Amino acid sequence: MRKPRKWITLAPLVGLALFALVVASRLQLASADVRRDANTLEQVAPLSIGETATLEILPLYEGTAVQAGIHTGLGVSYLVKTDTATILFDIGNNPSATAPSPLEQNMAALGISLDQVDMIVLSHTHFDHTGGQQWRTKGTFAVGGDRQAPLGNRPVYLPESLSYPGSAPAVVTSPARIAEGVATTGAIPFVYPFPAWLAIPHGVEQSLIVNVKGTGLVVITGCGHMGLDSLLAHVQAEFAAPVAGVVGGLHEGKADAQALTPQIQLLSAIHPLVVGLSPHDSGPAALAAFRQAFPVAYQPVAVGATIKVR
Repeated sequence: MRKPRKWITLAPLVGLALFALVVASRLQLASADVRRDANTLEQVAPLSIGETATLEILPLYEGTAVQAGIHTGLGVSYLVKTDTATILFDIGNNPSATAPSPLEQNMAALGISLDQVDMIVLSHTHFDHTGGQQWRTKGTFAVGGDRQAPLGNRPVYLPESLSYPGSAPAVVTSPARIAEGVATTGAIPFVYPFPAWLAIPHGVEQSLIVNVKGTGLVVITGCGHMGLDSLLAHVQAEFAAPVAGVVGGLHEGKADAQALTPQIQLLSAIHPLVVGLSPHDSGPAALAAFRQAFPVAYQPVAVGATIKVR
């Protein structure tokens, strides 16, 4: 019997080595892009955005709710109210394209109308923040289940381009003031986990920054894909006031208290006055760990439960 040729025997190893080389190259490029962006942002002069005496964050769509008859699921939408602005931050997920959408039904149950909204801010362009996969695949977004309501002159701010009929959403790449005491971080890059970054090296996400008088900056996040360390570094480099709290998603997944020690220590260092971890992308163990670490500052993030900062 003839022995297999040596090159045939080595072929799988060569293929594996080439695959590893492509993977390493992809990851190196993605990480370099993130580092380059972070270095650029470090040069930005601290931005003064004014202040607001009050801040209210009302989850409209989330993983949990505080009352019956409310839709919950994979997705995020918060109504952010200050002295002078009402902002719809993310618009949830409508997985079955029903009309009215789960978000619209929740808004009606909570006495909220789109007419009350001054502007819309999307943290990033994932389907569970843009109204559902049926809209995201078309490169757009929607509050409604089967239609896109006219937005008129209402501003829309995104970290990367999406279209909308009759509107011109603004792509915000750098920190920008959008209302008195309110700003966006602009697009902060993040590296996708394996195997997604084989096709897409990195994505971008923005967070809302609200400067509450006598309190400091409250950071409102959608998913927090960039990680708490990167997020805080960006905010501290870009804005003049100190960080006083974080509310929203941090993408902690199934992490427990031990795994979360670095993040909790990082947040503890700023002595936060308000902390709220979204159940959208963090499991029960992570929620419990943050609640235990910040018993006074912690506020649950659930549909219908208003988080007030004054």
